[in-house]
Amino acid sequence: MKNYLETNTPMRKIGKVIFPIVMLALFFSACAARSQPAPSEAQAEQQDETTAIKKTLSPFNLIDGTDYLMAGIIPDENREGSFDPFQWINSGGYSSRYSSYTTYNYVFFNTADATYLRLLPTNEYAIIETAGFPQQIYDPTLAQQPPAPIIETWLYKVVKADSNADKILDGRDLVSIAISDVGGNGYTELIENVDEIISQYNKDNFNLFIFYKSGGKNFAASINLITRKLIITTEMDLGEDVQ
Repeated sequence: MKNYLETNTPMRKIGKVIFPIVMLALFFSACAARSQPAPSEAQAEQQDETTAIKKTLSPFNLIDGTDYLMAGIIPDENREGSFDPFQWINSGGYSSRYSSYTTYNYVFFNTADATYLRLLPTNEYAIIETAGFPQQIYDPTLAQQPPAPIIETWLYKVVKADSNADKILDGRDLVSIAISDVGGNGYTELIENVDEIISQYNKDNFNLFIFYKSGGKNFAASINLITRKLIITTEMDLGEDVQ
């Protein structure tokens, strides 16, 4: 039996005409795709800017017993929220660890001379926890507890890069432990590249011990909260079977 196209000459002619047209169309389409210019560096930067997180300044809070007001640079989406993201400052908790807000920076305002200070040089980091010292220590032997002490020092846990590449800055990334005075002055990073903070112990409001993991090893660090300096770091050899 003969092929249908072989026995129908009109269809054979149509096929001969259509096939070259289709091939030419594919050829010019491929050439056009190759000729499209690559995005310029300026265009790439503009795209990055459009995808960047918009940020805003939160309301200022007075730090009790001082001339300083404190506010945070937070995501703009939280602007309309009625919850004060920094109510922990004078709530007696002295720590931001339970705040659901991402804080990219702090701004301190000195009401004595109307000057301000931005804590970090960039708004691209994430401050995942802040604690004020000295902290109020509960004494069960006293019927009436003394008033809360005035904050003199801030301790910060800061994430500076997305070290695990999950596009989120949080406690699963490498953390730096930093310190400053109550007005944000003298910001200093004491410990860097911490994989995990195991625990911390505030011995007497003068000495703070932080236990952490870094590079697969366990460490204990002693920090003087008055001088705001790292006193000593000790690597703890707990055996090869302890990570």
